[in-house]
Formats: sequence, C-alpha cells, structure tokens
Amino acid sequence: MCQANSDLNKKQRKYLGVFLLLGFFALAGAYYVLFMGNTNSSDGEYFYIRTDDSYEQVLFNLTVNNLIENKATFDLVAKQANLPDKYKPGRYKIAAGMSNLELVRKLRSGKWKKVIVKLKSEMTRDSVINYLAANLEACKDELAQAMNSAWVTENGFTDENKWSIFLPDHYHFNWATPAEKAVLRFVDEYNTYWTASRKEKAKAQGLTTKEAVILASIVDGEAIFADEMPTIAGLYLNRVKKGIPLGADPTIWFVVGKGARRRLLYEDLKKVHPYNTYLNAGLPPGPIFCPDKRAIEAVIAPKEHNYYYMCAKPDGSLRHAFANGLAEHNRNAAAYRRSLDRQGVRR
Repeated sequence: MCQANSDLNKKQRKYLGVFLLLGFFALAGAYYVLFMGNTNSSDGEYFYIRTDDSYEQVLFNLTVNNLIENKATFDLVAKQANLPDKYKPGRYKIAAGMSNLELVRKLRSGKWKKVIVKLKSEMTRDSVINYLAANLEACKDELAQAMNSAWVTENGFTDENKWSIFLPDHYHFNWATPAEKAVLRFVDEYNTYWTASRKEKAKAQGLTTKEAVILASIVDGEAIFADEMPTIAGLYLNRVKKGIPLGADPTIWFVVGKGARRRLLYEDLKKVHPYNTYLNAGLPPGPIFCPDKRAIEAVIAPKEHNYYYMCAKPDGSLRHAFANGLAEHNRNAAAYRRSLDRQGVRR
C-alpha cells in the first residue's frame, strides 16, 4: 500500500512538472507576443491611416511597408484588443522596437502626430491648395470643392476674396482632417484674427476686413522691407481716397505671371483684367496672394503723409523713392529705368 502511494506521488509530481513547464512556455509565449519588440521602423518614421482604410488595409500597409516584423503576432494581439473596430485615422510616429501591445494602444488612442501646416506670405492660391494636399489626407479636388461650399456666402465672402482666409501662420492639424473641416479651420482663424479692435482700425481707413487683406497683399508684394509697409500702405490709401487707380505693379505681375522676368513692359499695363490696377480704380476683387500679417497691420494703421507716387530707387537698395507729385515721380522713375538699362534688364 505504501509502495502504491509512493508511485502515485511520483506520477503526480511528474504531471505537475509537465504542467508547470507548459505554463512557463505559455507565459513566455504570451510575454513574447505582447511585449517583445515587433516594429521594424527607422526612428521617426510615420504611418498613415486614411479615413476609409479597413483594418485589413491597415494590417497590409504595416506589413508591406516593413513596419512590423511578425504579422501574425500583431494580428493576434490586435484582434484580442478589438483594434479592427477601434483604430483612429491619422499620422502616427512609429518608434523602433515597439511591442505589439504598444503599437495597438497607439493606433487605438488617436494620439496621432500633429501635422504643422506653415502658410507663408506670398503663397498663391494654387500653391496653398497644393501645399495643403501634400501635407493632409485631403486631395486637391476635395480642397477645391471645399473652397466652394456654403461657408463662402455665410461669412460674407465672394468667389474672389474668399482666399483672404489663408493668413500666414503655423497651424496644427490631424493629417486625416477632411477637406471641408480643414478649410473651416482657416475661416475660424481668420475670424479670430479680426478682433473688434482690428475691425475698428480697418473701418477708420474706410475698409472692410476683406478689403484690408486685399490691400495688404499688394503692400506685401511691393515692400521688400517691413519698415516701408506703413508708408506704402498710406500711399495706396491716399490714392484710393482720391479715386486714383493704385497703379500697383504687384497686381500686374499677378495678371501676366512673373516667371523669370524682372521688368514690366508698357504693354503689360494695358492688359484688360479685373486685377489690373492701372486700368481699374479701387481695389481688385481679391488678394493676389497670402499677405504677411505685418502688411495687414500696416494697412489698418498706415503712416500718414502726402505721398501718391513711388518707384524703386536706382541705387539697388530695393527701397522706394516716394513722391508727392507726378513731376517728381517721373524724375524718380526715369532714373530707375536708366539703372535697369545699364544692367541690361530688358524684360
């Protein structure tokens, strides 16, 4: 009887050892699947989940871009954590050596890496749309469509001056922000910029906020140095108040396209176009590009003077010679043209 009990205890200990060993391997396997590094990205690499991506597409993209080493273990953890129903669209920064659990948690969290959209002064309409399409999920067609939706009339814009919403600054976006929402963000930023104080200053100059941005774009196009902006703004406002056409070269460049040219020709000034401020009095229908905010501030707080004319100085300083009367201006302009001739600048 004692011998039988001894044999039974040996068998129990043997089975217990097997079970413990199996448990150890199971725990080790679970630890490997959950916690061992499985991402194969270079440091700082981004992974994009589009708004309409299925889980199968997300898994395929992780695999085909060689961002995970073991597809099966990631898929196992992802499904246990209900990732197929929980992942969030966006741009995610994938660090090297992330575990399956860490990666799943990141894609579930919606803690996407912000896209910093940097709008710069003198960006044209096309360049703004192209830039946004290159940095956000929305394509050019979607953004163009969003620029033609109800917000335009609801906010008092026209088809031309609606481009005033794009003020140079740094903006943080989720990469997956839909086109309409992205455009409305710029509308909100525009409305935020135009505080009651700024609106009053614009009104004191006889301008709406849209007109102030339009004029600022011309001031920005004319000024090389920011310290000249208030003087240039004051000059243009003097001409507007007198009903004299602005005669602003930046608007002619907008009409003809600058390319590699350095000089406007008389024939350029005769082109019939709504933005030709040599032929048309008042302001053009919209901004010629995104104006520097310093130009906007110059327009709503211009320098007071009696200048009505200006042209570039002939000394190559890129500064302006300002004049009260036409005779003085003609002398300044002739001196500048002679300097261009000496340099051999014909176009």
